[in-house]
Amino acid sequence: MKLHVIFFERHSFVIFPLICVLSFLDFSKAQDTIDNGLIISQLPNLYSSGSLTTLPGSIDAFKTASIFPVRNFNFHETTEIISIATDANDRKIYLLDGNTRSLYKMNNFNVWLNDSSQSITLLHEGISKTSTKLAYDWLTKNIYWTDEYYNWIAVQSTNDSDPSMFRVLVENGLSKPLAIAVDPLVGYLFWSEHDKTGKIERATLAGEERETIVTGAVWIPDMAVDTESKTIYWIDIKRNTVEKCDYDGNNRHVVRRSKFTSITMSGITVYKDLVCVTEYHSYLVTCLDKTTGDNKWMRYFRSRTPWAISVYDKTTQKIIDHSCNSLKCQHFCVNTPSGGKCMCKSGYKLASDKVTCQEEHYLFSKGLFIANKTDICMLDIRVITSLSHEPICLPLNRESVKLLATSAVDKRLYYTDSGFLYSYDFLSNKSSSLTRVGKISGLTFDWIENIVYWSDSKSISLYSVGSGIVNKVIDNVENPSYLTVCPYHKRLYWITSSTAGDRIVYASLDGSNITTVYTSVTKSGLSGLYYNVDTSRIFWIDNGEVKSVKNDGSDLQTYFTVNHDKELLVYKDYTLSTTTENELHSASLASRRIELTVELDGFGKLTGMAIFDPGLQKKQKGPCELNNGGCEHICLPKGTFRKCMCGFGYRLEVNGVNCSTDTMKNNFILTVDFTHKRMYQISTQSAVVSAVDVDKDYSPARAFVHHVTSEIYWSDYRNRQIKKMDLSGKNVTTILNLGSFTPFGIAIDYSTDLLYYAAVLSGLTSASFIGVVDPYTGYDRQIITDLAAAYEVVLYPSKGYLFYTDTGDAPYIGRSSMDGTFKEAIVATKIRQVNGLAIDYTSKRLYWSDGVQDVIEYCDFDGKNRHVLLKDEQAHIANLVVAGNFVYYTAINRQRVTKVNKNSGYKVHWMMDSHEYGRLESVDTHPGDVQPVNTDCLNKNGNCSSMCIPTLTGYICACADGMDMKDKFTCTQGDKRKPLTILRGLSYREEEVVSENNIPVQNLGGPRAVKAEDTSDATPVIAGSVLGAVVLIGIVVVLLFIYFKRRARIAYEEQIDTPNVKFANDSGISNAGFGDGNPEIRINS
Repeated sequence: MKLHVIFFERHSFVIFPLICVLSFLDFSKAQDTIDNGLIISQLPNLYSSGSLTTLPGSIDAFKTASIFPVRNFNFHETTEIISIATDANDRKIYLLDGNTRSLYKMNNFNVWLNDSSQSITLLHEGISKTSTKLAYDWLTKNIYWTDEYYNWIAVQSTNDSDPSMFRVLVENGLSKPLAIAVDPLVGYLFWSEHDKTGKIERATLAGEERETIVTGAVWIPDMAVDTESKTIYWIDIKRNTVEKCDYDGNNRHVVRRSKFTSITMSGITVYKDLVCVTEYHSYLVTCLDKTTGDNKWMRYFRSRTPWAISVYDKTTQKIIDHSCNSLKCQHFCVNTPSGGKCMCKSGYKLASDKVTCQEEHYLFSKGLFIANKTDICMLDIRVITSLSHEPICLPLNRESVKLLATSAVDKRLYYTDSGFLYSYDFLSNKSSSLTRVGKISGLTFDWIENIVYWSDSKSISLYSVGSGIVNKVIDNVENPSYLTVCPYHKRLYWITSSTAGDRIVYASLDGSNITTVYTSVTKSGLSGLYYNVDTSRIFWIDNGEVKSVKNDGSDLQTYFTVNHDKELLVYKDYTLSTTTENELHSASLASRRIELTVELDGFGKLTGMAIFDPGLQKKQKGPCELNNGGCEHICLPKGTFRKCMCGFGYRLEVNGVNCSTDTMKNNFILTVDFTHKRMYQISTQSAVVSAVDVDKDYSPARAFVHHVTSEIYWSDYRNRQIKKMDLSGKNVTTILNLGSFTPFGIAIDYSTDLLYYAAVLSGLTSASFIGVVDPYTGYDRQIITDLAAAYEVVLYPSKGYLFYTDTGDAPYIGRSSMDGTFKEAIVATKIRQVNGLAIDYTSKRLYWSDGVQDVIEYCDFDGKNRHVLLKDEQAHIANLVVAGNFVYYTAINRQRVTKVNKNSGYKVHWMMDSHEYGRLESVDTHPGDVQPVNTDCLNKNGNCSSMCIPTLTGYICACADGMDMKDKFTCTQGDKRKPLTILRGLSYREEEVVSENNIPVQNLGGPRAVKAEDTSDATPVIAGSVLGAVVLIGIVVVLLFIYFKRRARIAYEEQIDTPNVKFANDSGISNAGFGDGNPEIRINS
């Protein structure tokens, strides 16, 4: 029969109508001599179409040029060029359009875009709609690309006009490949993966000799190679870095770390001494010195988002003689380190002469079988991503086909017709009757045991393909249907229906150990059960919703709605569902929505579907594919074996599988790694690093160690909580939930163990407060509420001082009494971004770090006698702590904790940089300097029933918000606070504690109340109301403009899961990006 396949998408197919927009200036002389430059793609938005921008000339000359030409090449309004590859020697560039999911070749290209013979031809269709990347081998003219949703790397010859001249090169064990680069001169292929653990792998250009060369990455969207120095450069958008290493993974360094927590980079390219990146949220292209990371050149795009970037220059694509020139490969040739090698396109295999190719069978190499009652046809599997092609229908004449299953290894299709089970052999083109099965409700194939299973209304049976034996596996089953198998875990799954409702159950392959996995709340609500080999998850439809669990029934996930669809298949990161009525719906598990409808024109009602892909039916999985190879952290495949590795700060145990840490009890620094959501202990004696074994669901921002109990207290910015735990990472307790506010700086008063914290409202509103919480009872009180953006807080209890930062429009360092009264700004000039506060209890000084000016300063407690301790250029200093004669500090552009003599300002070398560190934030020492306590509060909590709070003149008793004072000591609610030794869990009596002046602690007779400082605003109410209304209207207008302007870019912007909060040197997304200010370049266009 003739089957017509029609696609209906949210975005229709687009052919490139071209408009060339040229500068009106006369560059005719330059056009005769210059044919190199930088090519940048820009994504479309609500107002502008997608385009290419070219900057003709040598890129290193841009550093000093003030005027240079710019060319724009506009496409159709929906065209989204997400990757670019160039061939400057043949005057061609290659463009990947995310909208049409297609790869194009632009012929007769030049950077001036003025060749009238320019043309665009289609090379390949059916690529996933993701941030796929291209890499080009200019010697053999082969182009490579990653497919993040199909989880494969493909290669295609650009010399052949046949669009089928491609091959899936690498797919076994791949998990979300993204960035890709090649060095044709040595025959290497590099790519990144970013699923469970971010890494970079290397292989030959034939996809062989795979090796993991970089671990500890997070999310690498693009990479580039410097063929002269044999160095890989990449961007990691969750580590906020540009990094590099050798081809073997050695000599890894961070070139530059952005000072913003949510910078979003999408493209990278290398030219001579420069590495250039696109920063799409900042509308910037930035070029950095590839050694120092210094900013050398920027261009700001005012109307469209820069995405892909590539150098177009013959000097970067050296032509050498290679063995592929002499091989007469029938299909195409690739260069490897050991010489040229012929390759065949998908569906073909290399003949014994190693030159010619033989067809494996007449069907697609990876396909989707569909059946109606009388016909079975095969579609190319890339029909999921809108590949237009002619289906292949099998030469069978059937009467009542129902249900399909495939054996990819034996090249067979199993199906039922009129109550019999049949096998169709692709190679011999013959169909055979196997056994009578009756009226069946489910069919599946176990490719490891070579057994076909089927279900009827009351039982589950099997047919052994090898022996021809038929056997009943399970009898007296309640209406089993949608049978599916997991051969690796030796389990059968099915849906059982009864008057009580529908359930998903599994059993061992012999019918034993029947277990319920999932129960539906309604009867007849479950359908489409399917086991996904790639993820080892079970998928199904429950009343129109696609859901899944792990093979053991854990981790229930709900994805999207498929309306009335009943049948379901899962392939890689896609689902295919149907009502069985003449159409298929393709949906992405990543985007969690239906992206494409495939209409099967004239085919009729579907009675069966099955996927054919030999890569999914392996006799055994790779060494790391099943349960992470048994490794607790990282599994690295080594041929048929594997090697377990541990994350930074962990060590591999003697069993070679598990990872553990060596918890330090004393003499260490505690620092927070914001990027990797980790805390590290660093020995102050040996600089040895040990990770605190924190659950990955936590997101620490600031942390310190209690000097008495040795517990870790930390603020969790993602969960908006304050927590504590043991040094080992165990016994985690939530002290306070802050709702819509995000906690940052935290400090403890060792007089009472009351915890003070700074919190910022999450979102667009600028609002902040400083509060105090009892970590043992959770009683909470706000003490300063009229702040714009308070991020840090430190205490001096013996004097009743509280110091804090407020980094609003007019940043300052403030001081108040610890009850929030007598608030004043003590440092308000010549500061830009105060990222850290610390107190030197010995010298009675206040220290702070300024991340914009890259200085550490100090002053007296009243703000006088201000001095600069040190300046660390380009460091972007973050946080600091004073311990003994030294100041320790972290910095965004320093992969270490720096130690400084607090008297001389000289740095003390004590630890090496490590690329494993992400963005280091807070820093604390244990044991630290002794904090002078408030003796009144230390002695029996000042006789207060709840909170004893030091003040400038003594102390006061206070209650949590919502509670009232009964008298000057007692709160109306709550039990009286227990003694501090009991609260701390100490079994001994604490030694006598002395005050700052060595006076023994004694009760001074009760709290001393003080009058709160009057901070009311005298601005007239009416004027304030009018002004507030005007400001509010302006904010709404701005927000609406931003929403509509950015709505069209969401499809390809990989959103980083970062809250709208500030960290060190983070003042929000701006046009600065990696740069230190807005660009000052004049552009002629």
